Amino acid sequence: MTSVIVGAKRIDQLDDNIAAAQVMLSDDELAELDRVSQLPPEYPGWMLERQGGNRRKQLEAQRC
Repeated sequence: MTSVIVGAKRIDQLDDNIAAAQVMLSDDELAELDRVSQLPPEYPGWMLERQGGNRRKQLEAQRC
């Protein structure tokens, strides 16, 4: 989620802020932004992932 705080004091600053709303990013640019802004895993998510690894392997083996 993002938000924009407009703090323009001059008309040219306001024009720049308004123009920024028209910027279109490519899929590659969006993917790169997602990559560099990814938050580190938080507890308990990383713990569940680590502890559940063996069980997932067992379930996958049963499906085959």
